[in-house]
Amino acid sequence: MIRKLEVPKELGDTAEVRVLAWHKREGEPISVGDALVELEADKAILLISSKQTGFLRRCFAAEGEWLKVGEVAAFVSDHTDEAVPERAAQTEWMMAAFETT
Repeated sequence: MIRKLEVPKELGDTAEVRVLAWHKREGEPISVGDALVELEADKAILLISSKQTGFLRRCFAAEGEWLKVGEVAAFVSDHTDEAVPERAAQTEWMMAAFETT
């Protein structure tokens, strides 16, 4: 199953975040608790961690680029042979944890 990783909406007045670093690369396996991406908001650094296993399949912003809150940052899948949809496709939301620092 393909899932989307969205920029968390619980960021208050923040409208955009900057991608500081991807901790996994496209095609790499991910496990529960793995750090996926680090984002910079107005007043915090967010570390997005996986709450499921699978593979990071497609990232939609490079390091240094901006994403809007609620925007799809990446797609994750259970298997590497699943077709990855375009960004706008309807997919199940990926459960992810985030921490502020």
